[in-house]
Amino acid sequence: MKNKYVMQSALLVFAFSGNFSVVANDSGFDDKVVVVTANRIQQDINDTLADVEVIERQDIEKIQPQSLTDLLVNISGIDFVQKGGHAQDTSIFVRGANSNQVLVLIDGVRVGSATLGQKSISDISTAQIERVEIVKGPRAALWGSDAIGGVIQVFTRRYLSGESRVGVMIGSNNTSEVDAAIGFGDEQLNSTITYSRKRSDGFDVRIDDELDDDGYQNDSLAIKGSYQLNSSNLFDWVLQGDKGESEFDTRYGGNVANYNNHFWNLRYIHATENWTNQVALKKSRDYTYSVGNAIDRENADAFETRREQYTYLTQATFSEEVSVTGGVEWIIDDIDRTTSDYAETRRESKSAQIGVNYIGNVILADLAIRYDDVQRVNNETSVNLGVGYRLAEEQLISLNYSEGFKAPTFNDLYYPYGGNPELVFELSENIELLYKGKIGVGRLSLSVYDSEVENLIQWVPDSNGVWAPQNVGEAKIQGADLTYSIRHDSYTHKLTASYTSAEDAATGQQLIRRAKNQYGYELGFVGDSFDGFVQLQHVGKRPDNDFQTYSRIMLDSYMRVNLGVGYQFDSNWKFQLKVNDAFDEAPIQVSGYHPIEREYYFTVSYQY
Repeated sequence: MKNKYVMQSALLVFAFSGNFSVVANDSGFDDKVVVVTANRIQQDINDTLADVEVIERQDIEKIQPQSLTDLLVNISGIDFVQKGGHAQDTSIFVRGANSNQVLVLIDGVRVGSATLGQKSISDISTAQIERVEIVKGPRAALWGSDAIGGVIQVFTRRYLSGESRVGVMIGSNNTSEVDAAIGFGDEQLNSTITYSRKRSDGFDVRIDDELDDDGYQNDSLAIKGSYQLNSSNLFDWVLQGDKGESEFDTRYGGNVANYNNHFWNLRYIHATENWTNQVALKKSRDYTYSVGNAIDRENADAFETRREQYTYLTQATFSEEVSVTGGVEWIIDDIDRTTSDYAETRRESKSAQIGVNYIGNVILADLAIRYDDVQRVNNETSVNLGVGYRLAEEQLISLNYSEGFKAPTFNDLYYPYGGNPELVFELSENIELLYKGKIGVGRLSLSVYDSEVENLIQWVPDSNGVWAPQNVGEAKIQGADLTYSIRHDSYTHKLTASYTSAEDAATGQQLIRRAKNQYGYELGFVGDSFDGFVQLQHVGKRPDNDFQTYSRIMLDSYMRVNLGVGYQFDSNWKFQLKVNDAFDEAPIQVSGYHPIEREYYFTVSYQY
């Protein structure tokens, strides 16, 4: 009977997570936070040898984000720039890696465009985010292609039966959002439906002759649920669709980007006391086209990626210290519905992986090996190896070696106006020394790393002067990330610092749009009725290319201050106010683009 309850509890954990993840009430440092993205198994975050950060739902509600990047402010080791407003093109640099070298997952599903090779994160509705797990450093031995800088996994919201929420937000640039969610079912069958609709007039994002506001709108609908067949077997699912448009300024082509994306993940889990198996069927669609500037829908170029993922994962637990994991994965990317005439429109990627995790009282160790075969490109064997030593019960130091790779995109290989089918993988190697533990009254995480990235794809002319992508680039990246958090009574303090030297190996120059130095401080307060925060973010100077003068320039450093306050009127009603960039620093993040100026947002929500 005891084993039956253990199995039922474990399966409920899996269902709630969407991908092996659960978090306890985070009211103090002794609470247990379980993560999955680091090693694709459930682990106490204090036992992971990778540098992992988790953004919980209470943090999301406190920050009142307008986009996913608002959640990444003062996450050490992460830098980002936006070409104008919240719905514009955004680049995220994890530990200095290129923005397309960061793997983005939503509920375990690899999402994004196979032509561009990355996910447009501005499409992700923040109202539907339950938590975010961020793993820094290469993770190819666990996740395959793209995970050179790291992995960002978004988990969508889930409500218990009878729980519900409605929220309304208004703010600067005539921005408004309505979101609603409801949970229903029973202990055996449980589902959640969430919906959000957001729109904004925006502002003129580019410094040019097109003097109009660039607005945006987004509709997002998700259904998430689980069915517990018995004490050992469970089905869970998530289906989500996003549709919207974003205006932008350009001299060529349309100036209104439309997208219609969706994904689903159906999973079966069988768990016994010492063995867990899961099979998942996943499909996603990333569809975009641009109109405007005399281009109508009929004549617009459309780019569509349809992706199928078939995954089998297993975990065998031999003792309290030792577990072995393994799995196979088959991914099919299809761009046949794209209007451009690509030489190849379908690609299969097959992989197999195995890992061993040892968690002892003093010594900890991780080993993961994965083999990937990408059709018509190459194959690669990736390794992650980590060894940890507990200096004390709450202090851990680890040394990690990890590898990453990125497969060339369909644009790199087969774009009709300059593709190169001879391209191979971009490759990386990383060594990291990590400390995390309790220091004084707070917790410290400090990592120092050294990375080399080779075979970077760059556009260069050949002997005949014809420009095409080639594997000719190399980058050397060194840095350090620090996070120190203190929780005292109703107050929390968080200090962050990052140093990132990301240099072109050929020139020795810092890679564009990446700041070497970043510092942050955040003060939070939670009382009986009031909560609030003050967030300070300092970003050092960063290089960029001025595309008007075709010269390299340095963008100024800046300090942004964000403020927020919430008032719990009663057990159901809550009022919130958020001020971004309170002192109107309006920092330019990308040359040639107007920055986001000071913003105000007011939210009223009812939760039952």
